[in-house]
Amino acid sequence: MSFFQNLRQFVLRLAPGQRFLLAAVLIGGLAVLGGIAYWAGQPDYALLFGRLEATDASRVVETLRTENIPYKLEDGGGAIYVPRQQVYDLRLRFAGEGVVSEGPVGYELFNSGTIGMTDFMQKLNYKRALEGELARTISNIRQVAQARVHLVLPERSPFRDRQTKPSASVVLQLGGGGGLALDQIEGVASLVAGAVEGMSLSDVTVLDTRGTLLSNPDAGNPDITLTSNQLRTQHAVEEHLAQSGQSMLDRMLGPGRAVVRVAAQLDFSRTIEENEAIDPESATIISEERLEEQAATDNSNAMVRNYELSRKRERTERTAGAVEVLTVSVVLDYKPPILLAADTDEETPEPEPYSPQQIREIENLVKNAVGFDAERGDRFAIHQARFDTTIDDQIAEEMDAMTKNERFQFYLRYGLMALALVLAAFLIRSTVSSVASAGGDPLALGVGQAPPALTGRHTASDLADRTTHALPAAPDGIAPAPADDPYASKLSPEAKHRLNAQHMVYEDVKQSVTENPEDAAELLKSWIAEDTA
Repeated sequence: MSFFQNLRQFVLRLAPGQRFLLAAVLIGGLAVLGGIAYWAGQPDYALLFGRLEATDASRVVETLRTENIPYKLEDGGGAIYVPRQQVYDLRLRFAGEGVVSEGPVGYELFNSGTIGMTDFMQKLNYKRALEGELARTISNIRQVAQARVHLVLPERSPFRDRQTKPSASVVLQLGGGGGLALDQIEGVASLVAGAVEGMSLSDVTVLDTRGTLLSNPDAGNPDITLTSNQLRTQHAVEEHLAQSGQSMLDRMLGPGRAVVRVAAQLDFSRTIEENEAIDPESATIISEERLEEQAATDNSNAMVRNYELSRKRERTERTAGAVEVLTVSVVLDYKPPILLAADTDEETPEPEPYSPQQIREIENLVKNAVGFDAERGDRFAIHQARFDTTIDDQIAEEMDAMTKNERFQFYLRYGLMALALVLAAFLIRSTVSSVASAGGDPLALGVGQAPPALTGRHTASDLADRTTHALPAAPDGIAPAPADDPYASKLSPEAKHRLNAQHMVYEDVKQSVTENPEDAAELLKSWIAEDTA
């Protein structure tokens, strides 16, 4: 008998609830295995093109659909992903076929020749090419996804007072790399101003696609520019000094247990002093001249000496940004209690304030860290109070809960997958083992029909071996009887099953006795002696 027939007989022997459970586990296991196989068989996608215009993305997608190449769209349709092994081939082929445009046109606009082009067209193409080259250069900034540059290049006038200055407008589409810093915005404006003759930094306007003005409209005013630079310098000095004291207290007291703030007053005046000192005692003769006059009555002599005095010239220049006065403020949280191993079961002690000696030590350390100078007029204040950590504790609890939830979902998902795989493997193994142990004999499976091997002409030893090994032993004192026997209705399901199986063999043996009385007589006597009362 084939394996599938034995399997069918095994399933028919199960109760309805067992069949449903078996089917559910098999279907669930196969579904999980199929899902894992599908997930493992998915291609590894890589970026083909990013930051595409809608028209370029449409052409690329249409080409991929025509060639039945799998793809994914992300970033609102501006990024197209294809299988990793096809990225470079498709990228080179699409670029060569012109499926994707190269963005703003640049100086290659003049590659096609300019014969027959009017002066107006020449100027217009030059303006377009310059705008495209600037847009390409600005787009190379990491935070910029796309850039558009609009130039206004007025005609040159022979009169200077009538000459109009050129101007430019730059529109930036910022990507996922964050916003532009002030230095980067000034760099974009300087790039455009430097590329156009006669354009200054104040003639360039930079804004983003949301309409936010990014450039400084007063960039060309030297007074305002100097003021902004002075504020930037003051902020940098204050930040540096505060960080010096803060980092030291964080290492000594713990992160978040102290706050240091520094206010600096800087002197931005530039002073130059020159002093020249002459030492009168350092006279040195550098030349000497004698004069002699002869007269008829008298002779006179004269001597002229030239002296050089040593001079000392000093030139002192004070650069802008010198610190005039520092104001330092320090706030300390109460020191945390020291928990011992024996205090774990007791109530947590309250934080305590620092002692005056500890306050003085912290004050001296912070003064040395920020360069405090009492003679200069610097001021220092230190205060301690209980910090409010309610929000920090709430955020920490929420983050901890989110982490636990994510970890639980991760373990649950993969745990269920592993459990389904184990159950499916165990069920398949049990089914195969049960069918294999049956040896192809339906009597071992409890099917209600006699095997074909017991019908026809067989020897007594043949039938004895079959009945002895294939049938379970009958309960003591119970003779083979039909399943509807009044006594059989009082038996357990297992005893009733064995009784029915023996009854089927009993009927088969009766038929064998009728057809082959000589061969079956000995078998019948032996069976009655061993298996009945």
